[in-house]
This record gives sequence, structure tokens and C-alpha cells, in this order.
Amino acid sequence: MSPEFFFMVNVILASRLVFLFRDGPLTTGGLMFLFAVQTVGLLAYQPGIAWAILLAILLLNGSAFHRLEKRRTPTKGLRLLSLAVQIVLLSVFFSPWIGISFNSELFFSMAGIGRFSLLVPIFERICRPGTTVVLMGGLLVSNEANHLLRLLLAGLRVGPAAAAGDNSDMAATDRREYNTGRVIGILERIIIYVAVLTDQIAAIGLVLAVKGLARFKEMDDRPFAEYVLVGTLLSLLLAVFVALLVKSLI
Repeated sequence: MSPEFFFMVNVILASRLVFLFRDGPLTTGGLMFLFAVQTVGLLAYQPGIAWAILLAILLLNGSAFHRLEKRRTPTKGLRLLSLAVQIVLLSVFFSPWIGISFNSELFFSMAGIGRFSLLVPIFERICRPGTTVVLMGGLLVSNEANHLLRLLLAGLRVGPAAAAGDNSDMAATDRREYNTGRVIGILERIIIYVAVLTDQIAAIGLVLAVKGLARFKEMDDRPFAEYVLVGTLLSLLLAVFVALLVKSLI
């Protein structure tokens, strides 16, 4: 895989952070933000016919899946399918067959601007092959892993009543727990991801111990305990898998 491919994958993943705390369909503003990030990201590449076709396909893909999200729930499976379609498209357009490449004139111009701003060298470092792969893994464990985790928990029928569309007072409490667990899960996966990348495996045990200590009194509730245990183990497996994948790529 080329640096161009991984850079654009990161652009796609960064644009999808708009889904991070939104379970329902995006608003028009959210959809425009997603399109804007992807379009700006494509400006880093040499314009041409293939470039224009890729831009059009990405916009059509986003619009099509947005329409589908409005018609059905839950949306997690659709969002993961949309990402899979986009990655397959990028693998084709950045393959040697088509070979969309970085805009050399743009990067040459940025090299001159780098004398006046430290942001340019930082951007150049982010574009390096190893850095883009590591960043890709971080984006995967923070947002996309959350979609997959929610989908798996729903399939296993493990989770709060809010996941089933219940509007009762109990569901409201569950929804708060759901959102709190989302933030904790993101931080948990990022720490585990970094720990595996840096070969600090012992840190994983520390993270699990701290989480268990914080939830100790709540573990008397069996359904809640099962939810936390299953969610934690699945989250751990996803973070470790992504970290091992990234290590194999770099």
C-alpha cells in the first residue's frame, strides 16, 4: 500500500469522527462537514480525471448511505459498510493501475512556507508512511471500533434498554451509562493500542484493573456486570487486533 492510500484513508476516518457521539442520522450540517473534510483532503493529490471521479464517487457514497440511515435503524452496520466501500474504492484508485499521486507542486510550495511556520514540518511528518499507518490505527480504535462494538453487543443482546429504542426513565438512565461507557471505551482502546505498539503489555492489566475498581460496587447487578465484562473483552480484542495489524504494516 502507498503513502497516498494511507493518507486518504486517514482523511476518510477523520471525516467520520462526526459520527463519534451521534447514534442517529447526521444533520445536514454534519453531512456537509464530512464532505468538506474529504474534499479538502483530496486537494493534496494531483488533479485529473481519476481525481474528479473519485471525488464524485465519495460524495455519492456518502449521500446514498445518509439516505439509507434515515430509513432504518440501527445505523452502525450501514456506517461500517460505507467505510468498507470507501476503502475498497481507495485501494483501486491508489493502486498502480490508476495511481493517483500527491500533488508535488503543492508539497514543493509547502516546503518554502515551512520556513515561516512550524505547522508545515508537522504536516510533513504526518504524511510519512509509518506515521500515517499508526494514525490510521488510532482513528480505527477510537471511532470505527466503537461502531463495530455496538453492533456486536446488539447482536449478542447485551446492552442498555436505550439501544432498543426504549424511551422510559430506565432507558434514559441506561442511555447516560451508554454514552459514559462510550467515552471510557475510547480511552481504554487508545491506551491498549499504544501499549501493544510500544510492547508495554503490562499496561493492559493496569487499565483493566482500574476499570474493574471503578465499577466494583456496580458489579452486584448481574446484567450490568455481563454488559461491562463482554464490552470490555470485545473492546480489548479489537484494540489488540488493530495494534497487531498496524505493527505488521510498519
